[in-house]
Amino acid sequence: MQLRITQFLSRRTLGLRAGALVVGASTLLVGCGLFNTDVKNVNAVTEEAISDPTAATSLVNGLGGSLQLAINGLVGISSAASDELQWAGSREYWNLLDGGDIGDPVNEYSNGTYPFVSAARWQGDYTVKTLEALGTGLLKREDLVRAYIFAGTAYLFIGENYEDFVIASDRTEPATSIGEANMRITFDSAVAYFNKASTLATTISNAELQKQALGLRARAKFSKAVWTTLRAPRGFPTAPLINDAGANADATAALAAMGASYVFKFTTTAAGTGQPAGYFNTGFETNQRLELRAGAPYVNGTATVVTAGLAGIKLNDPVSGTPDATLAKAIDACCRQASGQFLGYTVTSSREMYLILAEAALATGNTAGFTTNINLARAIDAKPAWSGTPAAQDILIHERRVGLFLQARRLHDHYRFNQAADRWLPIRAATKRPCFFPISFDERTQNQVLKEAQPTIAAQDRPTACQ
Repeated sequence: MQLRITQFLSRRTLGLRAGALVVGASTLLVGCGLFNTDVKNVNAVTEEAISDPTAATSLVNGLGGSLQLAINGLVGISSAASDELQWAGSREYWNLLDGGDIGDPVNEYSNGTYPFVSAARWQGDYTVKTLEALGTGLLKREDLVRAYIFAGTAYLFIGENYEDFVIASDRTEPATSIGEANMRITFDSAVAYFNKASTLATTISNAELQKQALGLRARAKFSKAVWTTLRAPRGFPTAPLINDAGANADATAALAAMGASYVFKFTTTAAGTGQPAGYFNTGFETNQRLELRAGAPYVNGTATVVTAGLAGIKLNDPVSGTPDATLAKAIDACCRQASGQFLGYTVTSSREMYLILAEAALATGNTAGFTTNINLARAIDAKPAWSGTPAAQDILIHERRVGLFLQARRLHDHYRFNQAADRWLPIRAATKRPCFFPISFDERTQNQVLKEAQPTIAAQDRPTACQ
């Protein structure tokens, strides 16, 4: 299933201090003098109008647009910080991410992405509250399910990618951050939204939305368990395998609904002069500007361009010894000039459900269960069955590596399996302990409440784990 987002209500809300929801920026200038400030914005929409039941679908579409901007940025910086993408151009901040300098608040790409993530989080909560307040006046209950899914996904991506985050209910008043130790609550918020989405999707018999809700809830529970292994205590875990009962149950239920090869993907398309892309566009950076390219462990080619066809695939399937078919499809979709700049980003899939269940089986010594699920994941791309070689954990790591490529998941696996990215420098914190993205420099310099609550932290300071 692909979610195509071609309509936006809101392009950008700056952190938690943004003004009212922006619907358009064009201003009628006809008849105005050069210095006449008495103009009318013909696209201005009041909050009362947004609360009208007829606006619900557009409001949810706008939330989807904001979420796409956030995911587009997070996938880019997360992949550049892992071995999935590597610096190939001239922009030094990509090079610094590539080398493992993940916690720098001044990095233009992570700094520039933060307000879009913050906007998606706030807009998700706002949209859900607005639609729930409509009660029986809501014209399409599917809109509320979609709002729950989008809002939950915003919290999920925050939990997976950030050291700390500013979360407040008010869009105009600053607030302090929730604190590094409390970041687990972002996963709880995501699960709470996915619970509501699953319940309502079942009530209205919408099978597609039920697949999305179950798959994302499984991912959220799995990611919370990963968060715990990496941060409590902070370090590379000696027992990295995840066996979470809630994630396993949801993955099983999701597969029953999804079938063998389901994908839920955010897919953008060109609209007019081009789709808004947030601070930057990962597809543009990779396939047009050529600042990034697929990482050297994965592909062959020049400094900027991947070699055509299967000859461009360096990483072999360890069972067949031939270029990995799963990776080949991913590279075709994301990382060749022919892929274009409007990439799709998978947020849940049958493949990931198989991988969750395979890992849980391996963690408990269930060889038969592991073999079944890892081979179901491999069968999606018609790869030969695994029968014991290489070792079970090695084939799990490989299938996650190729099957979740460019889905902002690889950084977690670098840490939990203690496998540094190929271009990380020994001086960087990422080689020493799990380190994720910081609250941005702009947030720290502009948020007075945050500055007062954390007076010993300078705006340019890296989080403790990233020092």
